[in-house]
Amino acid sequence: MKHLISGLGFAMAFASFSAASPLKVYILAGQSNMEGHAKLSSFDHIGMDPKTVPILEEMRGESGEPVELEDVWISYRTGKEEDQPGVGKLTAGFGARRESTENDGKIGPEFTFGIYTRKLVKEPILIIKTAWGG
Repeated sequence: MKHLISGLGFAMAFASFSAASPLKVYILAGQSNMEGHAKLSSFDHIGMDPKTVPILEEMRGESGEPVELEDVWISYRTGKEEDQPGVGKLTAGFGARRESTENDGKIGPEFTFGIYTRKLVKEPILIIKTAWGG
């Protein structure tokens, strides 16, 4: 509950900066599957199946690097009491982390969730993610 409250505090602070636009807030909570253990090196495998190539194209920018979404923000807690939330514009790297604030090069469901939800709602988004191994 403490993690959810800190995420909501971030949501209120973020909302005050973007008061001109509505803000959609989504809460992603769970255990190890929600953490996300897919390594960035697995991106190439998504391009091996013609059915998933369009997904890969959404995940990578023209440079081949993971996209960073300008209007989708994330606040992430690992579940450790001493951790501060990892916050920023949504990009790859908000998967399982030893420390909430340090990118360990992994993705979880938040990455493509943010990409596709943004396309649907066409408004700024805040994802509050709290996940820990179980």
